[in-house]
Amino acid sequence: MQENAELPSFQLLLESEEAEELSEYWQKQCCFLYNTIKQNIEEGSIEPLTCKAAEGERAGLITLFSTLSASGLSIKSVGHIFDLVKMWLDVRPRAKVVMKFPNGNLIEISEVTGFSKSDVLDLFEKSIQTSQV
Repeated sequence: MQENAELPSFQLLLESEEAEELSEYWQKQCCFLYNTIKQNIEEGSIEPLTCKAAEGERAGLITLFSTLSASGLSIKSVGHIFDLVKMWLDVRPRAKVVMKFPNGNLIEISEVTGFSKSDVLDLFEKSIQTSQV
């Protein structure tokens, strides 16, 4: 698979200890979070990663719901995404979501990490400020 050349600056990378990234089961779980976020954010947009299929594969494009790319998000939207991710993780205790910020910083949100909503909002705000400099 070949990734699209330009990815938006804020990403959610969804991972599980129990399921393979490309399995139909895991992609359906990730699609559920994607749809929930898409329906509930007021500002910005979020889309799954789309890759070209390898030569010889039947599909022309492959949609990976385990990598979500967002753009145009406000701090309020990021806070709302955090809340939705936490609810999604509540019923998937062996999963984690890695947030990749505009400045390249990564944080892991899971049942065992202690990041709060205010931590995430501070990191997002700082990452926007440093990426605009």
